[in-house]
Amino acid sequence: MNIQIFKCILPVVLMFMQQGIFAQPKILLKFDDIGASKNTCNAGPVIDYLLQKQIKASYGVIANRLDSTARQAMEKYLVATNAKGEKLIEIWNHGYTHSNKNPPDNNMEFKGTGYEFQKRHFDSSNMLVEKYLGVRMTSFGSPYNATDSNTIRVIAENGGYKSVMFSTVDTASYPALRFLNNRVDMEKGTGNPNFELFMSDYRKHREYQNSYIVLQGHPPYWNADQFDQFKKIVDFLVAEKCTFVLPAELVR
Repeated sequence: MNIQIFKCILPVVLMFMQQGIFAQPKILLKFDDIGASKNTCNAGPVIDYLLQKQIKASYGVIANRLDSTARQAMEKYLVATNAKGEKLIEIWNHGYTHSNKNPPDNNMEFKGTGYEFQKRHFDSSNMLVEKYLGVRMTSFGSPYNATDSNTIRVIAENGGYKSVMFSTVDTASYPALRFLNNRVDMEKGTGNPNFELFMSDYRKHREYQNSYIVLQGHPPYWNADQFDQFKKIVDFLVAEKCTFVLPAELVR
């Protein structure tokens, strides 16, 4: 290419890149409130759909919503890989009970409940998920996205955790943890995917499009119409040639 032509084109290319026109962001699908009991996973249809499309996604398990049949219900998901042999799902810690009515003052499970309470629930969640699913988790996303300084302390002390989703508490004090906070909304209220809302927020946060985006959803509560809205979102992201990733892949 002629050097003069290159010099003329370069500013235009850089402008497009800054505007996100050439961006192909990494997409982290963060699915909350997952359980598996009585040989059934409450997000089965959504997981099946994404696996059929070979799309990676992460699933936040509420530990006390598992029973002894959970491994059987989830086995085909836990071992699923793409053509490159990469895992297609990651299980992450979404709390032990997911309750927002905890002592001393009817607080969230991981906000305002104190260090000992939070450590007990965090450790219990790890124990049950490993017992019933055979999974050792490395990422955390709090119920209701509610955390405090005790939460981050408990996570950091575990040593095996690498990332925390949607918490800005004490991020500078814990350099060993990556805080995944680049949120773009796709639900218009919990459990209600909405394509138009997603498109608006996606365009609003162009600064994320050269790095990564976290999309939060609650598939156990979607009806058929809401599931269709999510499929429209996926179709758009695929057409944009976005890369779907897992939390573990964002901390390597």
